[in-house]
Amino acid sequence: MVTEKRKLFLELSIVALISYWFFFISTNVNPALGNVYTNITVGAIGIVLVDYFFGKKTIKIINNNISWTQAVLWGVGGYAALLLGTQIATGLANIIPLKEILGLLGASAPVFSNSAFINWVTFGQVIAYIETYALFIAAFDLLASVFKIEISKRNLANPALQLLMLSLTILFIMLHVTAKGIESEAVLILVGMMAYISLFITAWTQDARPGLLLHMLANSIAATALFTITTHILPLIGGAQ
Repeated sequence: MVTEKRKLFLELSIVALISYWFFFISTNVNPALGNVYTNITVGAIGIVLVDYFFGKKTIKIINNNISWTQAVLWGVGGYAALLLGTQIATGLANIIPLKEILGLLGASAPVFSNSAFINWVTFGQVIAYIETYALFIAAFDLLASVFKIEISKRNLANPALQLLMLSLTILFIMLHVTAKGIESEAVLILVGMMAYISLFITAWTQDARPGLLLHMLANSIAATALFTITTHILPLIGGAQ
């Protein structure tokens, strides 16, 4: 019990530190973006505490049954699967009018700081971490507890679990439209693919690390290309247009 409390304290301490970064962003870089993600961060802390005390916390920040090597391989493998989906996303973008469907929820693209480093850290690391933590770990775990859905690899064929995963995937896409103003259909489809892959891996391993590594890897590569190179070929997942 003491060990579990220590793990929870470490988990929430990381999230609390991230909230200070978003406070900095809200006051020095982009007030709208900073405020949105500060609220998401604080909300994630509340969700985790409710799940810990009143639910059944299944997803661990570090599952002792999964080594760091395995976690890294899951994360890299998830990104490889995402890259394979780029052609599918491009094809679907010509069929599904996501821009028109989600345009009703759209917001103008945020104005970024001129600092490439601040943008890289924010989009490549911090936003990737908190989006994954809030939606694919905290919310996923709490909603599964509320609706009594088992999160495990043996239950992945359960329609209820699939519905929950698809619902969080849609929510993740909506976040990218409303908070970041992304309008590209291909990018939004890739965002959805990454969300579903992350949820699938999280359910299979019951470990937060693979999903976190997948998102941070994808965002870091995209942010590096976007903020340091004028042209890039890798998909932008969860970053700016």
